[in-house]
Amino acid sequence: MQKYVYSVEGKDYGKLKDIVAADPYAKDSFVVAGYTLKESKPLGLKGGLYILFFKTADADLAQKLIARIKPLPSLKEMEGEEKQKVISQIESEEDSAASGFGSIFG
Repeated sequence: MQKYVYSVEGKDYGKLKDIVAADPYAKDSFVVAGYTLKESKPLGLKGGLYILFFKTADADLAQKLIARIKPLPSLKEMEGEEKQKVISQIESEEDSAASGFGSIFG
């Protein structure tokens, strides 16, 4: 499973949000693939950015999704330690939410 992390500046947030929410029922949509879109500051990064995180085992799907966001002028792919920090933080939040939800119905 490949994990992808991108950032955009606040000026491109609206466009990014529209792109990831588009065609929610299409097989090759961000909604079907699953994504997280968060502000950067709560993730321990400098403020003013928005972080897009998604993961998929399908390389073709990943390329289609990346092609949709490529036109955003401020788009940057995160790499290295910063990328790992974001991934672990988001996955930790997802795990906490899932375990909390399980305890409600458990």
